[in-house]
Amino acid sequence: MKQKESTKDEVVSLVKDAVALIQEKGEAAFSDFEQSGSKWNTGETYISVVNMDGKYMFHPDPELNSKDMMDLQDENGKPMIKWAINKATGEKHAGWTHYLWKKKGAEVPSWKSTYVELATAPDGQEYVVGCGAYDLPIDKDFVTETVDEAADLMVAEGDSAAFIAMREKSSPFLFQNNYVFVMDSAYILVVDPPFPDLEGTNVYEYKDSNGKYLFQEFMQVANEQGSGWVDYMWPKPGDTIPSSKSSYIRSVEIDGKPYIVGMGIYVDPE
Repeated sequence: MKQKESTKDEVVSLVKDAVALIQEKGEAAFSDFEQSGSKWNTGETYISVVNMDGKYMFHPDPELNSKDMMDLQDENGKPMIKWAINKATGEKHAGWTHYLWKKKGAEVPSWKSTYVELATAPDGQEYVVGCGAYDLPIDKDFVTETVDEAADLMVAEGDSAAFIAMREKSSPFLFQNNYVFVMDSAYILVVDPPFPDLEGTNVYEYKDSNGKYLFQEFMQVANEQGSGWVDYMWPKPGDTIPSSKSSYIRSVEIDGKPYIVGMGIYVDPE
């Protein structure tokens, strides 16, 4: 029988329970995580723990335990362990990473989303606790987190350096069919990784099948609210019939120049 895939909320809940156990028992919690068939270790759903040096302190595959995995990457060069540590040590001490990885026995990789959170043992030792699931639907939390990180990168590195990073397959800003785009205040699309030929295009007059000028509405929401969601109709890749889509956009200013950073997801009808 095929195992039921874990939901996003189930993954988060499991990690939070594991963090609480480590904060109570320290490394003694690792033996709990090892029990096959327990809530901690069922098929493709399992807890893993790394330290701040990128070494696995616990993984259900015993060959990985105590191994330095800091340089582990997926096939696109996404540095999963480095990302996990950065998320856990960041402002929120938690977050999501998205990358390609093979399921057990699979020949080709699938998209995997992993939630990580910081845990501090009673002795003060810090760990990054994580759990992932394959092919999770991309929801609004994933989108807002990614757009906020893109805006933060622009502030930290400058627009030019950030734009280069956003176009890289190894960046956190491209996963599944989702990507970060950037538009300037003159309605020029400056970053659009899947469609580089559109970069430099003025999108002021672009409208959806209902006549909504979506980029004008992006601008309005950014100027009036700073950030927010815009709903519109747009064909999925390869389709000609429009589907419901929603984009989260956020305004950001770099050296006095305003930009809009965004990411869209298709919204299935209720």
